Amino acid sequence: MQSPVRLLKLLVSVLALVALTATTASAAVPRIVKEQRHDAVASAFKKAPADLNIPVKDPGPPPGAQVLKYKFGPLRIQPGQNLIDIDVQKERPAVDGWIVGFRPGLIDAKTGRNPPVTEVHLHHAVWLVDLKPTFAAGEEKTNFTAPQGYGWRYSTRQTWMINHMIHDLVAQDHEVYITYTLYFIPDTAPEAANIHQINTQWMDVEGVKPYPVFNAIKGSGTNGKFTFPDQAKNPYPDRPNNPRNQWVVDHDSTLVSTAGHLHPGGLWTDLNVTRNGKTVRIFRSRANYYEPSGATSWDVAMSASAPGWRVHLRKGDILSTNATYDTTRASWYEVMGIMVTGITTDDEGGVDPFTQTVDQTDYLTHGRLKENEDPAATRRVNTAYNDVSTMRQGPFASRVVIKNFTYDPGDLTYPGKQGLPPSVRQGTSLTFVNEDNTATVFHTITACRAPCNKGSGIGFPLANGRGLFDSGELGYGPTLSGNVLGDTGETIPITPVIDTPTAKVHCRGGGPTGLVTIITNGCVGTATWRTPKNLSPGTYTYFCRIHPFMRGAFRVVGTKKVKS
Repeated sequence: MQSPVRLLKLLVSVLALVALTATTASAAVPRIVKEQRHDAVASAFKKAPADLNIPVKDPGPPPGAQVLKYKFGPLRIQPGQNLIDIDVQKERPAVDGWIVGFRPGLIDAKTGRNPPVTEVHLHHAVWLVDLKPTFAAGEEKTNFTAPQGYGWRYSTRQTWMINHMIHDLVAQDHEVYITYTLYFIPDTAPEAANIHQINTQWMDVEGVKPYPVFNAIKGSGTNGKFTFPDQAKNPYPDRPNNPRNQWVVDHDSTLVSTAGHLHPGGLWTDLNVTRNGKTVRIFRSRANYYEPSGATSWDVAMSASAPGWRVHLRKGDILSTNATYDTTRASWYEVMGIMVTGITTDDEGGVDPFTQTVDQTDYLTHGRLKENEDPAATRRVNTAYNDVSTMRQGPFASRVVIKNFTYDPGDLTYPGKQGLPPSVRQGTSLTFVNEDNTATVFHTITACRAPCNKGSGIGFPLANGRGLFDSGELGYGPTLSGNVLGDTGETIPITPVIDTPTAKVHCRGGGPTGLVTIITNGCVGTATWRTPKNLSPGTYTYFCRIHPFMRGAFRVVGTKKVKS
């Protein structure tokens, strides 16, 4: 059995490799305008319907492949849980061979069915092979299939680990399994003799971070579209000359596959290559939303490259990625932009992107997923919530307590005086305190458009209310400190809490399972937040981004009205 110190060192290494290992590059980040002018498929920049009608292509297992089904768990997901965790993965093939397909999933441990994303969903899972991110899944559950004749090398001597974050959106626990199906060709099969090895090049807009996220604020960007990092102000302050979204190609090679990962609100991820100061886009992974209201939910599938897609890279080329979000309707917090890319170990030719046209044909790897559909109730008024437009002004207050998944005072489910929106004088703040943090439950106070009283789902409420305020996730979480990630020695949270140093007394580790529980070397976070002092008079409704059934309201009262 490994010692705690050994496990800690191993975990630090894992977290350092969860995202892209960036390499110094001096090339400028490509700009959207330049792409619009030169890209052969610039039509993708134009406004398009949510359902892009991208065709589905699932080739199934190739000749000689076994279909092996595995699961990880069971995992007991606590009410409101929203934690990153890491575990050793034991279920995998018993012989050496080649992985030529990967199908991820999430099932309820009791029913064996896919749980609805409005209750519990797979924020992400990353399979780390010998500490290197190799396969991944988000709630869009993209399938990965190697092109014919290619595969990921598998050995029983490898160490497999899984970095997972399962999000419970309700006030009740769940027991789930993370599932994955492998298309596997053992070395004993005749087909194994002709397989060429590929590895995964992990391209992430935030690079080496345990929780690689950014915000896309409503109204930011150009014409309602915000691209990170291109349009972000100082996106990498710690690495201005070494952008996190870039990787310098270390050997002549060929890219054979790629697909993107986005969160709700995302439109596409781009994979670009730069050579001698010139940048071209080599693939766009588009988000195909089945949700009728568009880019607002997990009811989406991401497109992947065609089976014959081949891009030749030279040593020294700079591979980069960016992600574009729709900012016309809402702000999108803690979102991601990732491109999982298959790259050969040897130079196998392909299209030179600077002298030839790269195939931009894309396909969906599966159709609509029933569990990802928002219920119809998200588009109807829920009478369980008060309509603040008909409510009188509540008493003046200085503090709102968040406990047992309610806001007190001012929760929209409260009757009588307790449900009246608390009042605060213009120019002052209302303080929120998360008392659920003792159970490692995070909450937010996020502006939503009044009356904010429809049903709960992923597509409603949206972060689109007056003031556009957001508290960030309130609570305390474990961190990594020092130069473990090769940067500047900053303290880095491994849970999505506010990056504020706090007393060590609050650090309880990552719990409830996995290797993160041994991390006790410092915490960040806060359980309190204050509303902005510059809010104009009026009524403000808000919700919790982590538990969207939670709703509340408060009123800002003008100075003249207070005096009268």
